[in-house]
Amino acid sequence: MIHPSRIVIKLGTQVVVEQPSGLPALERLGAIVNDIAQLKSKGHEVILVSSGAVGMGRQALQLNGPLELPQKQACAAVGQSRLMALYDQLCTTVGMTIAQVLVTSQDFTNRTAYLNLKNSCEELLALGTLPIFNENDVVSVAGIRDTGAQTEMKSFDDNDKLSALVAGKLSATTLVILTNVDGVYTDNPNNNPNAERIARIETLPHLTSISCTGTSALGRGGMASKLEAAKIAALCGVTTVITSAMRPSPVSAALSGSYGTTIAMTQASSTSLSGRERWFGVSSGFCGIVTIDMQARHSLERGARSLLPVGVTKVEGDFSIGDVISIVDESGEEVGRGLSGQKASSLRKVAGMRTTQARELLGDDEKDEVVHRDNLVVFAEVREEEATHGA
Repeated sequence: MIHPSRIVIKLGTQVVVEQPSGLPALERLGAIVNDIAQLKSKGHEVILVSSGAVGMGRQALQLNGPLELPQKQACAAVGQSRLMALYDQLCTTVGMTIAQVLVTSQDFTNRTAYLNLKNSCEELLALGTLPIFNENDVVSVAGIRDTGAQTEMKSFDDNDKLSALVAGKLSATTLVILTNVDGVYTDNPNNNPNAERIARIETLPHLTSISCTGTSALGRGGMASKLEAAKIAALCGVTTVITSAMRPSPVSAALSGSYGTTIAMTQASSTSLSGRERWFGVSSGFCGIVTIDMQARHSLERGARSLLPVGVTKVEGDFSIGDVISIVDESGEEVGRGLSGQKASSLRKVAGMRTTQARELLGDDEKDEVVHRDNLVVFAEVREEEATHGA
């Protein structure tokens, strides 16, 4: 039995909206709201991350078929007010006050904006409200935009990732992802009758070894995005439960550990990130990409040193000192993230050089290290620790 004190609940479009009608799933949402009220009455703090604005807007505007980006943004603009009105109506009947929190990826990427968001949410929770997060789809643009001058993440891509960032950065203990299937399976249960539900995942290698594809008819996410969200949450020390919303008291059922898939790292395989490390290590955005060679990757994963210019083979974006950068190997796999000690323009000049050579070309305010060890989160360190413990 999990005993959380702060719970983040994520509802996908397929939970919020009935298919194929596109109408709100009133009975299902009512059951979830009642469940949340019960949890709050027992002293738990609850944050809701809800999709559904685009789906409700599509139904209101009577749009069918694939949507272009401007149409999706229009649907979001129409549907968001309807979605919040629905939650307000449902929550008022059980004595809860809701608070709308619309965010973009920049609210997590920019340190000042992130701290303002965190402080506002802490106050909302202290006042007993139910904060309801959603991405501001009206202004967000999916994917990475590379203008040659800068590279930045403009969207969370789906609310699964948003829910993980909210859980990790607001110090939740548990993330409950409610969907239309009862957890993670060894294979697609719709195609393979012998597929078995995985009750518990306790190591990152187990989590990352699971392969699944597909998306829902109305939403952007699929099981793959939910597992990626669980990985982000795990790096922040948050337990994730992926389970079905199609049962009575689905959140309480998920917290009981009897249903769905619980993803909780064992003590030997867990990592503890500070609040500052959570910001840049699992940030939803970054200002540039630095490619490193395999020798540099191995050095970082052994935890022995900072990232130095000699290991850098490519620099993308226009970042400044202190900006979040993504570190990838030459295959494109992300190794980690950190705060840059150098400007992008300077790093392009010194990439591949030894520190003594590079120092002559760097400014007085720039560090010898591309990323100092204290400002670096390496994702594979958790896997290394698990191997050491024989996990």
